[in-house]
Amino acid sequence: MRKQVRRYEVFTQTKMPLLFVALILLPAFPLAAQQQPELNRAPWYNPPQLFVMTGFIANTTTGVWGPDYIVNGTWTPAKQEEAVRAWEKTLGDNYDADKTIQEFQDAGATGVIFYDKWHDGLVNHATRLTDFKTHRDLVKPTLAAVRKHNMASVVYYSVGLDNNPEAKFRDWTCLDAQGKPMGLAFSTEWKSFHSPYRQYVIEQMAEILKDDGPVDGFWLDLYVQPAPISYDQFTLRRFKERYHIPVSQASPAQFSEFRLTTLRDFLLEIRQKLQGIQPSISFTFNGAGMADIVEPARARQVDSVVDWFSVEGHTWPNIDRSSRIMHAADRPSEEGILISSSWYAPLSDDAPPPVESQSEAVALAAATWIHGGNTYAAITPGHSGVYDKEGDLSLLGAMGRWLKDNRPWLLDARPYADIGVLTGHPAEDVERIPNVGELWKASHGFSPAQADVDPGYDTSLNLRNMGYLTERVGGTFTSRKFDLGSYRMLLLPETALLDDRDIEDIREYVRKGGTLLSFGHGSLFDREGHRRSGFALAEVFGGEYAGSLPGYKRLAFFPGSGLASTLPLNPGALAVKPTTGQVLAQWKYAGDSPAIVENTYGQGRAIYVSAEETAFGEGSALLNELTARLIGAPTFEVHGTRHYALLVNRKGDDLLCYLLNRDTAPAGYTQGRRTKVSETPQLETPEPVCLTIHTASLGDFASAELIPSGQAVRISRRKGSIELDFEASPSVTTVHLTRP
Repeated sequence: MRKQVRRYEVFTQTKMPLLFVALILLPAFPLAAQQQPELNRAPWYNPPQLFVMTGFIANTTTGVWGPDYIVNGTWTPAKQEEAVRAWEKTLGDNYDADKTIQEFQDAGATGVIFYDKWHDGLVNHATRLTDFKTHRDLVKPTLAAVRKHNMASVVYYSVGLDNNPEAKFRDWTCLDAQGKPMGLAFSTEWKSFHSPYRQYVIEQMAEILKDDGPVDGFWLDLYVQPAPISYDQFTLRRFKERYHIPVSQASPAQFSEFRLTTLRDFLLEIRQKLQGIQPSISFTFNGAGMADIVEPARARQVDSVVDWFSVEGHTWPNIDRSSRIMHAADRPSEEGILISSSWYAPLSDDAPPPVESQSEAVALAAATWIHGGNTYAAITPGHSGVYDKEGDLSLLGAMGRWLKDNRPWLLDARPYADIGVLTGHPAEDVERIPNVGELWKASHGFSPAQADVDPGYDTSLNLRNMGYLTERVGGTFTSRKFDLGSYRMLLLPETALLDDRDIEDIREYVRKGGTLLSFGHGSLFDREGHRRSGFALAEVFGGEYAGSLPGYKRLAFFPGSGLASTLPLNPGALAVKPTTGQVLAQWKYAGDSPAIVENTYGQGRAIYVSAEETAFGEGSALLNELTARLIGAPTFEVHGTRHYALLVNRKGDDLLCYLLNRDTAPAGYTQGRRTKVSETPQLETPEPVCLTIHTASLGDFASAELIPSGQAVRISRRKGSIELDFEASPSVTTVHLTRP
């Protein structure tokens, strides 16, 4: 009998019998697909590095993705082909690959990701497989120049989409159930990975290796097939060969399994064929690594195949989130930052202006490097192939200088955090873990639009906004063991799927004097996504799970609880029966069921709140109170007129404190377009700040200096704390603290 892949179970909080979302039971992956390739792990990409993503692509969209839409009037396939042909006629006529790569290297870049085929299907190298290609081979001279300057070379190739006008490509197009082509916002169509398009892709990448190589890696974009399935003849035939039934009789489980095996098998075939030409070749795809924890089956079956992880970051919230997910990955990772105002080579010879201020570009890149990753800056030339020295190249140089100045302090560093956010260890055959919004759907009647699927991310973000430093503990691809004893507190999210080892580690941590904060369903799910009959950490919480808690409710504190803040009226909550814990608050109008339970366990303490985690939204005073009750004030306090994000790394016994100015005129998005946020002032001058460090948990420091200047920072000592006074950069300030 085949092994099964599971979804988690969702249950309601009503008096009705428990309702379960149907489990998705996926058949096991074929034996050939389970074979894990011997990965290079991209040794040429050890962090921290700065890459450039660039080249020549046309805006064939309806205009919302960039300002240089090349089709006038009503779009038609014929108009697009005509416009693309006209656009590329003189494209790159002044492009000097050697000079350009030298400019990138002078700016501090260590590698280049260069566009070959984009979503429209236009190929940028001298391919023999189609006539739909640029009149000039733009890839060959670029790769030659990259090798000449001893930089790493990566070729961008869009896999899932292609709008090549040749007739055979229409035969390879994905179709919906009514037989209509399936596409995306780019006026281009998905191609079936089960059609001859599969061989076209492999052979075209093989051309590059044979004619223009060697190449360090391929960067695959939109590595996706439409859901639930494409109804083209090739996909339908492959599905029937695998399952011996027509698609009309397929289950959701079979659709899910088929999508994953399609992606994995194709990626393994690409690897096998191209490594036959160049054994050292590496691969990634856009978004690789982000299935970590939240989609365990996809992470194990698909993401695990790549050699480095890659995410489009672009904005501070995205970069902050994804770099924290990948900060301890077992292979290199990168964050992309579009610093141009457009991805697309314009119709004019002037390069698009930058969209970021210099300070913001440096701050975004620094965040990825501080978290242990790499950065690629996406920049765009003018139509003739010339880059703007005063624009993108200037920003790239600022990013490169910061990396050069800080590189020695980034190597072999590890993060410091007050709070460890437990992600759990889901079984690798679970399709996806719980979503907080879905867990509480019954009590709300709807799923919160912003409910986060990454365990504890929203709550830990709220804690960081209060000044606490947090670290995501665990992950599918983590390369190091986390020391729970290094954290002042553990945060246990509702959606963490915990195995027996996780449970024992948490117990031992609290028993030895640690503190724990948890909510709602905390410890109710096992690693398979099944609901336990009770809290696995009941003895740590000091209370037992007693079922759902429907009906109207209001938080009410007991006299002497020491708590004053409240929660929104009528949040979702579970019923709890107290055992050894002290009840600090109850739910009025809901049977006075315990709402907050505080418990002493061994030498440590735990606070369990029976409310849904989403009740502790941005700026939650109660979240602040409960955290301060367990561990006191944040270790670090930054005092200045601007808003700073603080990141802290340990390097040996030393500490590196990074203040990232968040008032630096960041870019925004409007209907998918990159735009300036004009209402945010540009602040390009230093300002005096005071950094207070509470030494109870960190110990004392003998001296402090600014990196890279080496300028000494004045230290004022108080009982239990030290204060550092210095001028903070309008971008990123690095303070190096040494022990006595």
